[in-house]
Amino acid sequence: MEGFFFFKKLLIILGFSIPVIYIFNKIKVPSIIGFLITGIIIGPFGLRLIDDTAGIQFMAEIGVAFLLFTIGIEIQLSRFLKNLSEILLTGGLQILCTFLVGVGVGLAMQLSIGQSIFIGFILTHSSSALILKILKDRSDESSPQGKISIGVILFQDMMVVPMMLLIPFLAGGSGPDILMIIWKLIKSVLIIVALLAVARYLIPLVLENLVTMNMRDVLVITSVVIAMGIAWITESLGLSLAIGAFLAGLALSDTDFTHQIISDINPFRDVFLSVFFVSLGMIFNLDFLRENTGYILLLSLIIIGIKAAIVFGLVSLLKYPLRVALLSGVLLAQIGEFSFVLASQGLRENIISGFIYQGFIGASVLTFIATPLLVSLTYYLLARKNIFEDIPDGKINKLPVDNHVIVCGMGLNGRNLVKVLKNTGIKYVIVDLNYKKIKQSKAKGDKNVIWGDASNIEILKRAGIDSARVLVLAISDRFLTKQCLNVAKKINPNLHTIVRTKYVADIDDLVKLGADNIIPEEYETSIQIFSRVLRMFHVPNSIILAQGNIIRNKSYGVFREVRFTEEAFEQINQILAQGTIETYYVASGHKIVGKSLRDLNLKAQSGATIINIIRNNETITHPPGGFILQAADQLIIFGSHSAIDLALEILK
Repeated sequence: MEGFFFFKKLLIILGFSIPVIYIFNKIKVPSIIGFLITGIIIGPFGLRLIDDTAGIQFMAEIGVAFLLFTIGIEIQLSRFLKNLSEILLTGGLQILCTFLVGVGVGLAMQLSIGQSIFIGFILTHSSSALILKILKDRSDESSPQGKISIGVILFQDMMVVPMMLLIPFLAGGSGPDILMIIWKLIKSVLIIVALLAVARYLIPLVLENLVTMNMRDVLVITSVVIAMGIAWITESLGLSLAIGAFLAGLALSDTDFTHQIISDINPFRDVFLSVFFVSLGMIFNLDFLRENTGYILLLSLIIIGIKAAIVFGLVSLLKYPLRVALLSGVLLAQIGEFSFVLASQGLRENIISGFIYQGFIGASVLTFIATPLLVSLTYYLLARKNIFEDIPDGKINKLPVDNHVIVCGMGLNGRNLVKVLKNTGIKYVIVDLNYKKIKQSKAKGDKNVIWGDASNIEILKRAGIDSARVLVLAISDRFLTKQCLNVAKKINPNLHTIVRTKYVADIDDLVKLGADNIIPEEYETSIQIFSRVLRMFHVPNSIILAQGNIIRNKSYGVFREVRFTEEAFEQINQILAQGTIETYYVASGHKIVGKSLRDLNLKAQSGATIINIIRNNETITHPPGGFILQAADQLIIFGSHSAIDLALEILK
C-alpha cells in the first residue's frame, strides 16, 4: 500500500504541473516558477493534496544528481581542471565574503555569536538545481557567467561537510575537535580525487565492452547505475549525492559515449528535476507569509541584494566585464538546497528559533521564484542598453592596423585561424575575455591583442572595426556573439562577418543580424560526411564543393528542412545519374606497365573508357589500342559510377 500512496503523490505532482506549466508558458514565464507554484498549490499549506513530503524529497535529490551528472559530462574534465584554480579562487572568496556579511547580519539582529555564524553558513549557498536549469534552458553553460556560476556552486557543495561538522559547536555541545574537522576536509578532497581517477579509467572500459552488445537498454541501465552508484558512494562517505553525480559525469566526459548517454539520461533528469522544484514549493508556509508578509519580503530583498552584490564585486575584481558580473550576480542570488538541510539541522539543535526558520524558508522560496525573472530581466536590459552611444574617436587609442581580420575568441578555432593568418602575412587583431589567453598570445609575439568584451563598442573601435575587412566570432557565449555581431554591423555595415555557433536555433537570428557566413558545428560535420560519401561514388570535387556552397549559401536549409530541400537534393540525383570522370595514377612496378590498351581491354571488362592519358605533362587524347602504358602515366577514365568502380577494382 505504501508504494500505491507514493505513486499517487507522483501522479498528483505531474498531473497538476501540466496545466500550470502550460499557463506559464503562454504568458512567457519560466517553467521553474510554474513548478514552484504547483508545489505551493498542492502542498501541506495549500490544498493539502500531499501532506508527507519525505519520499518526494528523495526523488528531488535524485533529480539534482542527474542534472549535475549531465553537466559534468558536458563540462569535460580537461576544461574543468584547466579552470580549477579560478574555481577555487572565485568559490572560496564568495563563501568567505558571504559568510562574513551573514555573521554581520546576525549580529545586527542581536543574535549570539553562534547563531550569527550559523546565519553566515546558510547564506553562503546557492541552488545548484536552479542555476544549472536556467543555464541549460539558455544553452549558456559554456559562457563566462556559466563557468563562474558552476564553479562557485561546486565549491559551495564541498563546504557543506565542514559546516555540518561545526553545527554541534554552534549549539553549545561538544562537537569534534579542530583536527578532526581538518582531517574530514582532507579526506573529502582525497575521496574526490580517488573516485575521479578510478572512474576516469575504469568506466570507459566497462562501457566499451557493453556497447559491443548493441543493446541500447543495457547502456541506459549502465548509465543510471554509474551516475547513481558514484553518487551513493560519495553520500556514504560523508559527501553529497550531487558531488558524486558530478564526478561521474566528469569521468565520462571526452569519451565516445557522452552524447548517447546524455540523450538516454535526459528524460529521467527532467522528470525528477521537476519533482525537486515542486517539492520546494511544498515547504512554503502560506499562513506564515500572510501573517509576516513585510518581514519575509524584506528578508528576500536583503538576501538577493547581499548575494548579488558580493558576486558582482568579486567577478568585477577578476577583470570580467559588467555584463558577466551582472549575470553572475543574479544567477547566484538565491538560497541553495543545502541551506535548507543546514537550517533544518539548526532548528533541531535549537541554534535558531522556529520564527527565524519559517522566515528563512519563506524568503528562500521567494528568492527561487525571483531568480529566473531577474535573469530574464537582466538579459533583456543588456540587449536593450544603448550600446551605440557615440564615443569620440579621439578618446580611443586605436591599434595601427587596417584591412585586417578581427578574431574574437582564442579557443581552438581562434588559435588555428591566427596561426594561418600569421603564416600568410595577413594582419589581424585578437580580442578575448580570458586574460590568460591574451597573455599567452603576447608571449608568442602577437602585438595586436586586446583583453575585453567583444560586444563593447570601445573594444571594437580599439580593434579598428571601422577599417577591418573581416570579423570572425569564435566565442562560446551565444548572447555575446549576437551582441558583438549587432554592434559590429552597426559600426561597419560593409564588414564581412564569419560566425561559429554550436546552436542550430541561432542560425535565423544570426542571419537577421547580418552574419555573412555562419558555421554551425554539427552541420559542417554533416557536409564533411556527405562529401566523403560522394567521393566514394566518384562525384568530381568541383561538384562536391559546389554542392557544399549551395547548402551553406542557403543557411543550411537542406538540413533544417525549412526550404530548398527538393532543389538541392535534385541536383545530387542529377549528378549521380550522369557519367563521371576519374583519374588513375600508374605506379612503378604496376602489373599494367608495358601492356597495351588493347591488352588491358578495360572497356570490355568494366564499361568504362580511357579517354585521355597524361604523360610527361602532355595530354594524349583518345589513345589508340596499341598504346603502351608506362610508369607515371595518368589515366583519365570516363563512365558511369558503377563502371568507374569496377574499372578501378580491375586496375588495383
